[in-house]
Amino acid sequence: VYSKPPTYTHINCNQYDPTNKPKRHPPTDERCKCKPSTDDDAKPCDDRCLNRLSMIECVGKADSIKNPYHNCNCGPKCGNRSMSRRQFAKCRPMREQGKGWGLISVDGVKKGNLVQEYVGEVIDQKTKEERLAAWTDAHPNDDNFYVMALKLQPGWYIDARENGNMARFINHSCDPNCKLVPMNVAGHIRVAIVCLKDVPPGT
Repeated sequence: VYSKPPTYTHINCNQYDPTNKPKRHPPTDERCKCKPSTDDDAKPCDDRCLNRLSMIECVGKADSIKNPYHNCNCGPKCGNRSMSRRQFAKCRPMREQGKGWGLISVDGVKKGNLVQEYVGEVIDQKTKEERLAAWTDAHPNDDNFYVMALKLQPGWYIDARENGNMARFINHSCDPNCKLVPMNVAGHIRVAIVCLKDVPPGT
């Protein structure tokens, strides 16, 4: 029985090999049509936001001509910048009897909210196959691979075995309470983990 979770190097964002990395998605002509709110409690860029519906995170200020990826004028109150602001739920690893290590929420998470971002080393198909083959040969009884396909970026994967964050502890489930959502953040595809239903504290 392990008293501590498996060791890994914690990173806050995806790592890329500068000589072998996916192409950055080009900016689009689409811009967020949401209006900045004067109400202190209101957040623009909700579920009706054009960017959000297109799985694109709002970035910068759309009126700026300096950066073609800037696509929203709602500023600090914008509700579609959770990934870049790292507005993740408070979670911690926990070992479950007969299931190994998993991840639980500390304070609970509401349906539709961001839990974590799945981060690691971004690798291509060839590197993925080589790493999985090497791991299987060296550890035939360990089928924990920590590799996830980078959706919207065919042929690329996120490997969180050696370098990652707490999201690497999230387990597969036949009755999932979360889903993977690929998000375009300033041309970079990132993987958000979003709640499908309310998750109580400690689960």
